[in-house]
Amino acid sequence: MVLVIQAQPATSNEERQAVLFNCYRDGSLLLEAKDGKKPARFYLKPGDIFPWDQFLPKLLVNWQLSDYKDIPKEFTPEKRIPDFVLEGILKEPLENQLKILATLRAQGYFPPLKARG
Repeated sequence: MVLVIQAQPATSNEERQAVLFNCYRDGSLLLEAKDGKKPARFYLKPGDIFPWDQFLPKLLVNWQLSDYKDIPKEFTPEKRIPDFVLEGILKEPLENQLKILATLRAQGYFPPLKARG
């Protein structure tokens, strides 16, 4: 799931194309570049801008197809996500979508996040 990461200090102020590689408990994200630019991997901190509005629809399609090969392990379901969530999550504002993901994680639908280090 290649995403366009907007230019910001974490990306050396350049737009980047990358995939989400790892997610951490502190909210930081490790991305792997797919645009040939250096660095090949870079972190976004919790205050940085991650394109959740691109990521979540792609994630949902993969969940619906049960195609988990392109999904970061932190978002690979460990049990079946309820249909009402799959059908309604994208109808919610982005802030609520993120809360739904957090609730699913707290309820054991995804593996726990690891500490960065």
